[in-house]
Amino acid sequence: HHLAGVAEQIEDVPVREINGRPTVGLHSSLYMHQTGILWSHFFDALGYQPVFTPPTNTRISKSGIEHAEEGVCYPVKVSHGHIRELIGKTRYLFLPSLLNMPTARPEEVGRYCPMVMSGGYMARMALTINPSVVLSPAVHLKYPFEALAEELFQQLKPKLKLRKRLVRRALRHGLDKQKGFSVDLLRHGKKILTHRSDKQPLIVVTGRPYNLYDERLNLRLGRNLARIGMEALPLDFIDDSAVDLSDFPGMYWGLGARILRTARWIRQHPFAFGLHLTNFSCGADSFLEHFYKHIMGDKAYLILELDEHSAVAGVMTRLEAFRNVVENSMNETAVAAIVRNESETEVENGNDLRYQLSIADR
Repeated sequence: HHLAGVAEQIEDVPVREINGRPTVGLHSSLYMHQTGILWSHFFDALGYQPVFTPPTNTRISKSGIEHAEEGVCYPVKVSHGHIRELIGKTRYLFLPSLLNMPTARPEEVGRYCPMVMSGGYMARMALTINPSVVLSPAVHLKYPFEALAEELFQQLKPKLKLRKRLVRRALRHGLDKQKGFSVDLLRHGKKILTHRSDKQPLIVVTGRPYNLYDERLNLRLGRNLARIGMEALPLDFIDDSAVDLSDFPGMYWGLGARILRTARWIRQHPFAFGLHLTNFSCGADSFLEHFYKHIMGDKAYLILELDEHSAVAGVMTRLEAFRNVVENSMNETAVAAIVRNESETEVENGNDLRYQLSIADR
């Protein structure tokens, strides 16, 4: 409902205007899974009509794979397919270069990976997009509001002829809507955590938004976990803002810090188990996975590495094996708790007996 009445979905025919409002094409991939609320309300407040591509399908995936450069991860390939879906159909095409993101601590760097930062540039070259229709600001989302507003104004005004006051108002509106969306996720997550039994395992799924929330990329992971009876939550539903990550002072990646902070939250809760979703050819995760494993220690976890060649059957086999490991771990924990309680009871009874004998001796 956060986009109700604000954004439209692109059809097969060009839509340059809707109700007299010029259209701005937004691709449903990469950073848009994380910041789409912000940009939709931003352009809506500026007087433009945001138009999204549909969820990733076979056509979009295949198109992206055929047109993307070699050596990039599957999410970047898919983004090329989404962008190609918009070419020639909207008045403008929004391809920003997002350089950083807000962080839980001011000392954290919060960078996006180079492929995400440069994804728009790569797509423009690979798909030979007319530069006159492209809106491609370099955006520092970690900047204070005034600096961010000025940055957007200076880069968008040549093509959109905007006034600074309008950009400020639209940006504030978009940021407020994005914050409200994030708060709703945490509120919903808290409700789930409050009303569930700690005797049942909870799978906390970490990863990047473009994996977690694209069913084509994650092979319907959420549905498949539900099919085998495993309760799961994505990291965006977990409030881990109080988790200390100071022992990773050099964590460069914004999403990497969020993943590690959630991993530590998982480690701190006996009922929680980690499932990290990643991609082949992900340079950032090639480092991050070592830190993830270090945090998890001897606790059960699963790392799923997927790409365009992955199949549901293979994933299901791994999920079922992981379920067995988690269930065994929960049983061992329950048995250990019973043994510990019995030992404590025996010690207490022994102390009581020794005390009574001591009194009798006197």
